[in-house]
Amino acid sequence: MITVGLVQADIKAHNKAGNLAHYEEWLTEAIQEPIHLLVFPEMFHCGFSPDIRQEAEPHNGNGIYFLYMMAYKFQCDVVATLPILYNNILYNRLVWLSRDRILGAYDKHHLFMGEEEFFTAGTEKTIVNTLGYKFLPLICFDVRFPEWSRNRVNGGRFDYDCLLYTANFPQPRESELLTLARARAIENQSYALVVNRVGTDGYQRRYAGGTAIINPHGEIEAQTSSDKEEILIHSCDFDSIKALRESFPISKFWQ
Repeated sequence: MITVGLVQADIKAHNKAGNLAHYEEWLTEAIQEPIHLLVFPEMFHCGFSPDIRQEAEPHNGNGIYFLYMMAYKFQCDVVATLPILYNNILYNRLVWLSRDRILGAYDKHHLFMGEEEFFTAGTEKTIVNTLGYKFLPLICFDVRFPEWSRNRVNGGRFDYDCLLYTANFPQPRESELLTLARARAIENQSYALVVNRVGTDGYQRRYAGGTAIINPHGEIEAQTSSDKEEILIHSCDFDSIKALRESFPISKFWQ
């Protein structure tokens, strides 16, 4: 079993220091049991705003340092996305780290309309092998593109066991996020972890959560409320994935 903590946060615009301080206090109080994986929403400490380039930081910035602090504090892997500036190029970068090192990084490939004004799209997917399983971390708008989430089988081995979507999916399309993620889980015989935010961003767009854990049958095993900050803690039976793949071997039809 893998116990995950999905952080559905109200990210305040133009207040990185305040957001980080809030996370530290909130998580210290809320997480009272061992967890294996802690996941924050997209742009976890700044949110989206017209000033997003001013929020950017290098890989040795305060955002990454804070994530290491959380990994050490809770003795778990930690995942978040943030604006990373590298060689004067800005990326919407997902970082997956343990207590002592970065296990993987992924630059958002499918930039939402307007994001291309600030960010450069990534070109490669990243599989993270950790906690005894393989994960495919993706970001928000990526969920609409099934080919980008496509699982593959090589020599009887699946590319991944769990999809992970960190998101800033706005309120009008909240239901679409979970509908799409459920489809991705079913068609890839994979768990899907979806982490969205609440509150209002720097563009005054509202968000209504939708943070959820979806099993390979497309069933929602656990879900947050839609209108408040919440940490969803749930244990996922990843061992059940193997039984499903053996009893319903649709992967033999995958190209």
